[in-house]
Amino acid sequence: MDKAEGSDQSKQDCQDLEQQLSALRDQLQEERKRAEKAGVQAAEYLDAARRVQAEFENYKKRSAREREETIKCANHKLLSDLLLVVDDFERAVAARCSEEELRSGITKIHDNLASLLRDYGLREIPSDGKFDPAMHEAFTVGEGEDGTILETYQKGYYLGDKVLRCSKVKVAKSTGDNNG
Repeated sequence: MDKAEGSDQSKQDCQDLEQQLSALRDQLQEERKRAEKAGVQAAEYLDAARRVQAEFENYKKRSAREREETIKCANHKLLSDLLLVVDDFERAVAARCSEEELRSGITKIHDNLASLLRDYGLREIPSDGKFDPAMHEAFTVGEGEDGTILETYQKGYYLGDKVLRCSKVKVAKSTGDNNG
């Protein structure tokens, strides 16, 4: 190879290297733009996530306040209605009447109170038939047909569909000799 050919080859190699270098610079510039866009997008996502989180925290606080307000309103209504029963009891205590008239008055107050509680969704748990541990609490055990409720010591109640208080009952347990 002569000098001229070698010089041409060197120039060609330099031009190829410059083109590669230029292409690499262009790629680098594109990658920087992509990285910048990704950074901007990541910042936008982070900002959106923070806003959603703040909105959720505000929602939880607002829900708690609304729940408290609902409970206060419900309690206010219930207590207002119960004050009528308290007024009846105060009149009964202050009344100068016979024992029979007092008994009759207290029975009426009891009926009014029971009616008020029913209006609020309170129902008595049946205590006849078979023992159900979801509704009854076995207070004592007696003889009889296994699982039968023999006696109720304290009434139980539902509030809506949920047990508010279990009935305290005496439950039968057969004592037959099965070892024969």
